[in-house]
Amino acid sequence: MKKIKQAIAAGVISLAVIFSGGAVLADHGGDKEIAVVKKGDTLYSLAKKHHMSMAQITELNHLAGTTIYPGQRLILSGGEGGYHKIIAGSFSKKENAEKRAALLKKKEIPAAISTAVIDGKTYYRVQAGAFKDKKNAVKQLEAVKKEGIKDAFILSKKELHIFGLKPGDAYEEIISRMGKPKKTETQLNIKSLYYQGDGAGLRVTLNMKDDTIGSLAVYPEYLSPRMFPALPFNKNEVVKMYGDANKTKTVTCYESAKCEELTYQLDHLELKVRIDRDQATVQFLEITDLTYR
Repeated sequence: MKKIKQAIAAGVISLAVIFSGGAVLADHGGDKEIAVVKKGDTLYSLAKKHHMSMAQITELNHLAGTTIYPGQRLILSGGEGGYHKIIAGSFSKKENAEKRAALLKKKEIPAAISTAVIDGKTYYRVQAGAFKDKKNAVKQLEAVKKEGIKDAFILSKKELHIFGLKPGDAYEEIISRMGKPKKTETQLNIKSLYYQGDGAGLRVTLNMKDDTIGSLAVYPEYLSPRMFPALPFNKNEVVKMYGDANKTKTVTCYESAKCEELTYQLDHLELKVRIDRDQATVQFLEITDLTYR
C-alpha cells in the first residue's frame, strides 16, 4: 500500500529525506538553526545554551513533553517571515467585494481583490495592503476601521518552507538540516533520499543551472516523528503551522480513494499538502517555485 501511494504521489511531485548525529548546525538558507540531540542533552540544557525558553522549543517542534532523544533534530528558531494582510471584507459575490474595494479607494486606501477557495466554495476577499512589519499592519487596520469597516482584521501568512527548506536553497542545505541519508538515488536532476524502510522520505528536483532546489517533496510516512518532530505528520499540525489554506479541494488518490489537497501560496512559492482518506494523515508535502515551473 505504501509503495502504491508513493508511486502515485511521485507522479505529481519530486522529493527526499535524511538523518545523522552531530551538534548545532546553522541553516544559511532560512534564519533557523538545527540542534541534533546528543546523549546527555536535556531540553533545559539546550534552551539555556541557545538563550531560549523550554516552552519555545516545545512549541516550535510540536513536542508533547520535555523528553528528547539522541539523534533527534530540533528547530531552535521560528521564522517570523511572511506577510500580515489587512482583510477588509470577505464576500461570496464578487460585485460586493468590488463595491467595498471602490469605497476604500475613494478614501485613498489601497485595495485589491483576492480569492480563497474553502470546501469548494470561492470567496472574494478585499485586501487593503500587506506588510512585513506587523506594526505597520496594525496602523493600516486602524485606518481601515476608521472608515467604518469594523469587521476588518489582520490575516498573517507565514513564510512557506518545509523544515526550513524552500526552493532556491542549495542542495547542501538539505543535508545540513535533515542529516545524511542512508541511500540516495539520482535520475537526471531528481534526487531521492532514503531515511528508513523502502521508501524515499524526500525527493528534490534541482535547478539545472545552479543545483539549487527547484521543488521539494516530503513523505512523512517514511520519516520518524520522533527524529523530526517539527515536520507536520497530520492535518492539525499542518493547519497549526501554515494556517488556513488558500485553496482546498477533494482529489482522487490511490485505489480511487478520495483525499483532500490543501494549497498555500505566498509570493512565488506554492505549497501543496495531500491529506489521506482518513482526513488526518499527511501523505506528502510539496513546495515549488512557480517561476521554476
